[in-house]
Amino acid sequence: MDKIDLKIILLLFNNSRLTYREISDHLGLSVNAVYKRVQILIDLKIIEKFSAKLKSYAINAIYAFVFGQCNAQDIDKAISELGKHENTWQIILSSRNYMYIGAMLETIHQLDEYSSFVSQTVEIQSPKIGLLSGVQYTAPIPYIVPKSRSMNYDKLDLEIIRSLNKDSRKPISEIADDVNSTSSTIRRRLTRMIEEGIIELSIDFNPEASNDIFALFQITINPMVDKNEFAKYLNENFHPNLFFCWTFSNLPNLILCWVWANTMKELTELVENIKKENIDSIIIDIMYKVFYFDTWKEKLIFK
Repeated sequence: MDKIDLKIILLLFNNSRLTYREISDHLGLSVNAVYKRVQILIDLKIIEKFSAKLKSYAINAIYAFVFGQCNAQDIDKAISELGKHENTWQIILSSRNYMYIGAMLETIHQLDEYSSFVSQTVEIQSPKIGLLSGVQYTAPIPYIVPKSRSMNYDKLDLEIIRSLNKDSRKPISEIADDVNSTSSTIRRRLTRMIEEGIIELSIDFNPEASNDIFALFQITINPMVDKNEFAKYLNENFHPNLFFCWTFSNLPNLILCWVWANTMKELTELVENIKKENIDSIIIDIMYKVFYFDTWKEKLIFK
């Protein structure tokens, strides 16, 4: 992959229904060039799926991360057990036997039970637990956070999301057939759900299928530094190599970054440049596999 491929992936992460024309306008490429690049990403299974879900913010869901060194002897079995839990939405395996587990919680009261479950299942001795408070990324398409936590959606809205769940690029006419409605109604409702932040249109991204290097950086900063502003600064100055930077409400000194590089030399140079910034330390974990799971949130659209 190159930086243009990564920018396409970032756009589709944020809205997987973007047309090839819309992507070409954002990147200054021809429609045909964008089409060919997207098809290659699909053929290589770097993009595994175009998905649609209820946006977590629209239903008061809480993102949490549990991460630490996995000591389980049978990692495949541990991943299988983690994936069965209705709160697990993502697992990232990396170097050092380090595991990053993303959780989707209905209430904060579930955190203790879930973190204990993770610790026992993958035998993490002293896991870090982070409650997501912010995401920084650089893309021309804004990530829409609902202005209200009491979102208005009805049965037809859920049916539309269900129709798009495993193929968010499905044509309007096919969605209309699926839910027994008209194309104009579907178009109007889909536009509203996007604009109000009810629906999440994204992709399942598989870095393992690429020959590139993907990593997670744990960056510790000075407590006196505004972590959100610094995360934004890092993302803007090292984009697209740093394509997501997460901050946590309960880990005031930590910024977790999802990183891409073409070569180990490029990754090394990136690390050295980040070390020149106002940071206390940096830990690098090379990613080698990512798993995605449906949670209780996805079950809502299939009721």
